[in-house]
Amino acid sequence: MSVDLTGEMDDVAALGGFFGLATGPAEGADPSWRAFCEFTGVVLDQRIDQVAEQLGGVPRRIAASLLSLSVSARVTALVLGAGALHGVVPRLHDRVRWRPWSGGPMPLWIERPEPAEGHAEPPDLADPAARELDASLRPLLDAMGARASVSSQVLWGNAASSVGGALRMLLTQRPDSSSEALALAVGILGRAPLAGLGEVVDEPSHPTGIGFARRTCCLFYRVPGGGTCADCVLNG
Repeated sequence: MSVDLTGEMDDVAALGGFFGLATGPAEGADPSWRAFCEFTGVVLDQRIDQVAEQLGGVPRRIAASLLSLSVSARVTALVLGAGALHGVVPRLHDRVRWRPWSGGPMPLWIERPEPAEGHAEPPDLADPAARELDASLRPLLDAMGARASVSSQVLWGNAASSVGGALRMLLTQRPDSSSEALALAVGILGRAPLAGLGEVVDEPSHPTGIGFARRTCCLFYRVPGGGTCADCVLNG
C-alpha cells in the first residue's frame, strides 16, 4: 500500500502563498479542476494572452516567461518544502491538478499525496527531487517555449530562480529547517535540468543571509515600469 503524505503536504501548505496545496476528496466536487498536463494548447494560449494584457500589452514572449516563473514557483515550493520539512519528495507530475485562476499563485490540489517513484531517504533527496521537477515542469515549459518563442534557457532559468525564492521563504518562515532546505536547494541546482542556471550566494543585506544569482533573465525589465529582479544576471 502506498504511503499517504496528506499530513506532510498540509504542513507545507500551511506556509501559504506558493506553498499552498489543497488535499482530500472534497475538492473533487469542483469540475473545474484539471490535470496539470492539460495546462497546454488553447488553454495555455489564453492564459499567456491574459498575462500579456494584465502587463499592459507586452509581447507574448515576455508574458509566457513571467507566467512560467509563477507556475514553476508552485512546483518548486512544494518539492523543496516537503523535502526540507519532512524528508520526502511528493509525486506531482501525474497527481497534481489545477483550475483556472485570475491572479496570485496557481491553485493546486492533490486528492491523496504520495511519494515520488524512486524516492530516497535524506540526505539523498536531490536526485528524486530534480527528477520530479523535470517530469512536472518539462511538458509545460516545452509548450510555452513552442507557443510563445521563449528559449528553454530562459524558462528553466526561471525555474532555478523559483528554487532560490522558495529557499528564502522557507528560511524565513521555518528557520528550524534551514540546514535541510539549504542542502536540498543546492543539490537540486547542481543537477539537471537546473544545473548551471544559478547558484545560492551570500546576501548579508537579507534577513536570512542567503540570496540567489541566476545566469539568465526573466525579461521583466521589458515590462513598462519594470526593472531587473534582485537575482538577475543583468545586475552583474
